[in-house]
Amino acid sequence: MRGLILLAFALLLSRPVFAADCTVISETGLPSFGLKAHVTQVCHTGYAALHDDDLRIPRWVAYRLTSLRTMGCQKVAEEFHAEDALPPGRRAEPSDYSRSGFDRGHQAPVEDFTWNSQEAQDSFSMANTAPQLPGLNREGWERLEQTVRAWAWTRGAVIVFVGPILTPQPPTIGANHVAVPIAFFKIVYDPQSEQAIAFLMPQRYISKGDIGRWITSVADIQERTGITFPLPPGVDIQVKWPLWPADIPGWRHARRQACAAEKQLPQP
Repeated sequence: MRGLILLAFALLLSRPVFAADCTVISETGLPSFGLKAHVTQVCHTGYAALHDDDLRIPRWVAYRLTSLRTMGCQKVAEEFHAEDALPPGRRAEPSDYSRSGFDRGHQAPVEDFTWNSQEAQDSFSMANTAPQLPGLNREGWERLEQTVRAWAWTRGAVIVFVGPILTPQPPTIGANHVAVPIAFFKIVYDPQSEQAIAFLMPQRYISKGDIGRWITSVADIQERTGITFPLPPGVDIQVKWPLWPADIPGWRHARRQACAAEKQLPQP
């Protein structure tokens, strides 16, 4: 009996904390992963992730971004932390990245959660990070993140799927052997138009220029990752869409106005 109790306790410790049964995306549901791997589903209020417990990075992260949520103004301290839903030894620690030459690359970026301080803090979980070179994370990848916010602002809401591209035996960093991806993908689905645009950026310096050159198809990403994305049957996953128009200056101006107005509100 004592052995059964200990086993049940161990299983409890290894399970993620689920938020609302992980229904963070009601329109589509969550992706499915077809490769053999030791994975754990981690769910926070704002995003869901499928964590690879051997590679110590997420295989995918999924969340819903609305126009209102791109107007967030919360200031959040940059405090990366180990994921509580994963046991030590099966997760990345912030120290794994020290002196590695890689950033702790948010998959779901904190700027998409600054409308709520708790959700913004949750984005600093190591289950939402993967090693990214600074020349990617702070340049071309950041421009892609800004573009997605501009789309959400004008389109009303988008669904985002993001994650790494890996070799069969990826290099690793840190004491916990955190896998280093060779590239990253992002798929943005617009429920209104029923279109999905996909990007794949290699792990190298990419300037904050035209991101259209990194467009690929959803089918290409599915083939590279073993992930099936829950897109409606009407979405053509084979097509490479032209880059959607994005008014980044307009979104920035609207956000500045929203944050300025928020500062004028009486404090409780």
